[in-house]
Amino acid sequence: MTLPTAGIDPHNTNFTVGIIDVHGVEITHKAFPNSATGFVEAIELLTTHGVRTVGVEGSGCLGAHVSIALTSAGFDVREVPAQRSATQRRSRRLDKTDTVDSIAVARAVAAEPTLGPAQVMEIYDPLVAKIETVLEQRRFLVESRVLMLHHVGEQLIKLPIEVRDQIGNHDKVESALRRLETLETFEGLTPAGDYRIEWLTSLIDQDRALRRETRRLERLLDTLLDEHGTTLRDEDGIGPIAAATLLCEVGEITRFGSESQFARWCGTGAVELSSGEGTGRPIRHRLDLGGSRTINSTLYTASITQQRYIPCLDRKRAEGKTNREARRAHKRHLANRVIRRMQRDEKTSTQILHPTIDKGALPTPQNDRTTSRTNSVVHRK
Repeated sequence: MTLPTAGIDPHNTNFTVGIIDVHGVEITHKAFPNSATGFVEAIELLTTHGVRTVGVEGSGCLGAHVSIALTSAGFDVREVPAQRSATQRRSRRLDKTDTVDSIAVARAVAAEPTLGPAQVMEIYDPLVAKIETVLEQRRFLVESRVLMLHHVGEQLIKLPIEVRDQIGNHDKVESALRRLETLETFEGLTPAGDYRIEWLTSLIDQDRALRRETRRLERLLDTLLDEHGTTLRDEDGIGPIAAATLLCEVGEITRFGSESQFARWCGTGAVELSSGEGTGRPIRHRLDLGGSRTINSTLYTASITQQRYIPCLDRKRAEGKTNREARRAHKRHLANRVIRRMQRDEKTSTQILHPTIDKGALPTPQNDRTTSRTNSVVHRK
């Protein structure tokens, strides 16, 4: 990079902009309020110093609004993982302040120009942004229900013994909770026992309401995915929740230049662990503990589903690999299939928006979901 580079350390009420030259030397820094006025002032500062590339730490959270403002203004905004800026700071044994962090973010971008773009989903694809919002609401409801049932399980254990004998001790918590509706009226229970039964009975309707709302959101996600036109659900083992998770976590698929880059990002690419081969290919590899653990978990679940009828795992075991090594090899293959599907979907939508592109270079729509993607793109245009 020949132009100055900027880094942003965002917080809830303010964000700090640090600018460095081509040698990594600090030019200036300044803090702005995390508001529309602050965005305008920051853009003026960046324009004055000729900055075109800006790194933002946490562009999907605290830095979301400033990332959207800068992207809309035409800046090349990159997402900088927190560990990258921390490495820049620790390598120089610097204190941790907002100014130091912003300069460290700028240096991280300058050191690695291939960092992915900021997570500005509202600009990249508003429909995916809505899918992400629905997915977050469903996750909140599921976590709330799990927490509630955890406490219910503790309270069921404290019920009087005559009540516990009726509801059973080995059923699932939700089943035991619902059995409280069918209990006979007990006489002579302690005040605490009477109140605990009344309290737990009132939670039955709450549990049912949470389940109904969760199922409604899952149906809504299915509808939104149909509107989007993604073909991810055509892959065995990937349902609506997994497909929505992939779309939201991956974001702009064009930021991955190759399948191996995507595999490394989601932690499915094997890490070389060998020595003594000289210029030969390493023969030992180990599990990659980095990358997106959310996507890694999604691919793992899909691999578990596919192992019932996919011979890939058996073939890898026949080659002498352990069960874990065979699983990792299959997840690597599955990551390739996922990114290829997402790239084909992206090309299909691009063809609709830009009809002058050579049609022979694009995949042929294979199902109704691809057609719905086409219709949704035209509608959103």
